[in-house]
Amino acid sequence: MDSSRIGAALLPLIPVKTAQPRVTRAGVDRQRLFDLLDAAMDTPVTLISAGAGWGKTMLVSAWARAGRTPVAWLNLDRHDNDPQTFWAYVVAALRTAGLLTDGNPLAALTSVPADPRERIRVIADGLGRLPDRSVLIIDDFHEIDDTRVLAEMSDLLRYPPEPVRLFLISRARPALNLHRLRAAGLITEIRAGHLAFTEPEAADLVTGHGVTLTAPDLATLLDRTEGWAIGLHLGAGFLAGHHSRSVAEFAGDGRGIDEYLTEEVLANRSRRQRRFLLQTSICERICAGLANAITAGRDGQRMLERFEHENDFVVRLGDRPLWFRYHHLLRDALGHRLQVESPAMVAELHRRAARWHAANDSVMEALTHAVSAGDWPYIGRLVTGQAAPLVLSAHRSALVRLLRQVPADRLDSTAELMICAAVLLFHDGDYEAIPARLDHARRLLRRRPGDEHRPVELMRLTLQLAADRAVGDLPAVRAGCDELLDLLATDAAAGGAAVTQQRAIALNNRGLANLWSGDLDAAVRDLWASAGACRAAGLELAEINADGHLGLLEVMCGSVAAARQIAGDARERAIKRGWQHTVQSVPAHLAMVLVHLERGEFADAEPALQDGMRAHHSEPEAAQRVVMLGAQARLAATLGEPAKARVFLEAARADRSPRTRIPWLDRWLATIEIEADLAAGDIGAPPTGITVADGDLAQQVAQARLALAHKDFRRAGRLLDPRPAVLPYTAATVEAGLIIALIADIRGLAGQAVDLLNDTLHLAEREQIRRPFLVHADGRLDDLLHRLQLLRPGAGHMTFLEEVRSAIRATRKTAATEVLSEREAEVLLFLPTMLSSAEIARELGISVNTVKAHIRAIYRKLGVAKRSEAVTRARDLGLL
Repeated sequence: MDSSRIGAALLPLIPVKTAQPRVTRAGVDRQRLFDLLDAAMDTPVTLISAGAGWGKTMLVSAWARAGRTPVAWLNLDRHDNDPQTFWAYVVAALRTAGLLTDGNPLAALTSVPADPRERIRVIADGLGRLPDRSVLIIDDFHEIDDTRVLAEMSDLLRYPPEPVRLFLISRARPALNLHRLRAAGLITEIRAGHLAFTEPEAADLVTGHGVTLTAPDLATLLDRTEGWAIGLHLGAGFLAGHHSRSVAEFAGDGRGIDEYLTEEVLANRSRRQRRFLLQTSICERICAGLANAITAGRDGQRMLERFEHENDFVVRLGDRPLWFRYHHLLRDALGHRLQVESPAMVAELHRRAARWHAANDSVMEALTHAVSAGDWPYIGRLVTGQAAPLVLSAHRSALVRLLRQVPADRLDSTAELMICAAVLLFHDGDYEAIPARLDHARRLLRRRPGDEHRPVELMRLTLQLAADRAVGDLPAVRAGCDELLDLLATDAAAGGAAVTQQRAIALNNRGLANLWSGDLDAAVRDLWASAGACRAAGLELAEINADGHLGLLEVMCGSVAAARQIAGDARERAIKRGWQHTVQSVPAHLAMVLVHLERGEFADAEPALQDGMRAHHSEPEAAQRVVMLGAQARLAATLGEPAKARVFLEAARADRSPRTRIPWLDRWLATIEIEADLAAGDIGAPPTGITVADGDLAQQVAQARLALAHKDFRRAGRLLDPRPAVLPYTAATVEAGLIIALIADIRGLAGQAVDLLNDTLHLAEREQIRRPFLVHADGRLDDLLHRLQLLRPGAGHMTFLEEVRSAIRATRKTAATEVLSEREAEVLLFLPTMLSSAEIARELGISVNTVKAHIRAIYRKLGVAKRSEAVTRARDLGLL
């Protein structure tokens, strides 16, 4: 699934999460703290750390609303303990605040990268391009206890982005590595001692409650509360309107405050108001619709606005009265009272909340309440009916954390919960155990009405396809895709965006299965259809995946130039969106590795290969692993490192599932193995017969190279007869044309050889293919290229021809420099002279036999037969 399209489902509360808390009553003038926050703008990080009720949020919100500087605000809760969710909300806060200007990489980011290093790189780059002295305020940071989030935030704060000022509001000192910032004086810390009310501030606060205290009583209240904001509010509220009460009667301990919150806030409330507060306390955030669903009433909006107006313990989130939250202490106290008074009602309230969230596409919140309710069957229905897009997205870990709370003995009680069990197996990489769970789900489903089958069947097929694709069982992938497409086509009730998305992804899966099975025509049809369907459905990640496979198809058995355009565009889009290390981008990276290899751009191949390896490790797939290792093997063989190539080839065939079926890729590995053998000079016994797959020109070329190494020119010619057409297989076509030209030259057909080479160069220039010329580089090819240059000086491709010759010379120089020993290099210096072997031996102080052995080694390594040729070749290579 395309994680970029589930943002609305996964992050439905962006307006709430990014809204600054609003206080309706006039606050106390605390200019000294405003000055402290102003001064904090001189340091990159400010930590406002104190326990609950110290007024941290209200202070910073009031300061931010003063409009001194552009501010982005983010409210955290316990559901944000996932790196991608956390950073997605950070980006959303910056976007909501209007801080992401054109050119900022975060402006176009629609999905947070799954790879931790890439995630921090993208976030840091975006923060570094914010307007100068922008402020990002993260409230309730104490809710974050995920070690990955904390580690990434610590990494970011090692070198804080210069333009942004980060304000962290937390009840406790966060587990962040801030030692370097403290030592360098780059952090401002505001703690409870700073936030404690002074006597004048406390006097203003109690006066705002309509209470007048004598100086001794005010001092007592201040002493009892130790300047704690919420304690002062509670104390003033305790005294307001009750002339018989005294400051001495107000207890500032937990029990006194709990009694006040549950008794005084609930006191004098109507039965309906009291029940409303108790029942809605199960939610971290509440709106009118959710409140009405929980309480079975219709007055949620009126209730919430009234409570907000009457006290600061119900806080409006944002300027519009849509979402509210209860003060943490009030919510805790109400929740405790609800458990005491109506314990049997709690689960039902969570069930109501779950169904409201599900109806409003807040899937994760719905699942959270369903878990709290212990409503296990409903969790199964939610997952199969609404959470399917999350399973194959970068946000699967958040879903899995909730599913792990389902008791193990309940996971086999319904077909939907069996699907949930399969999701857990898929997340753990236990692909072999998935089919048994899915079969069990189908058996349970047979007892149910037919209209309940479709969501489970769709989820079953989706999971089975993902598992089959992961292990490389391509026949099973094709069969599963056919079944899924038939189900989508025949279900008249299906429709809308969900079906379009599922069809696009099924076509993509079938396309790659056809590709690696060798049904290239069907692969082309499915992959192009999938790319178009993904584009129409807005599945950009899935479209990148389809385009990447099209790029692989083109470079391996089509046009290298087309592959560069298709895969290069897909890779650029992945990088732009911060997705270059997602599993969907792997084919585009690997296609570009092979493109660079064919074009002789070896330095450019390495970054693409590294991106592909990092992306693949995020969620390995058998076929992608083989392509990655095969690409590395071919690159090594081309660069003259056959031993390394063989290591990669061995790895590509090892550690496979018994179900792995990738015949086309296995044939591709066989051709690379021939190339590695030839690079090592290990040509084996002369082959007999012609055993190549029908129409596989790359395999024919590999066999022809082997025959050429055995000087079996007749067999090499038969393998490439008739002369291959230009398209497809442009890379193999260029190499085939080059071999045919070399055979003609060997047979003494000099004019024909030049004509054949001329035609081959036309195609090579058009496609910018250089690799075949480098792997066939020897004296004969260089002479043939030189003759063509002399005979056709006005040809349009002479510039390309010279580039090829320069690349050959550079390759020889590198190879010769690497293989000549130090003593051989010394002997080489004497070859242009008239000195005999005996005289060279005397000059070097070694035996004549040793000199002769070194000379023979020099001839072999330079590919020459006599001394004069060795001198000429060494001069060409810059060794002399």
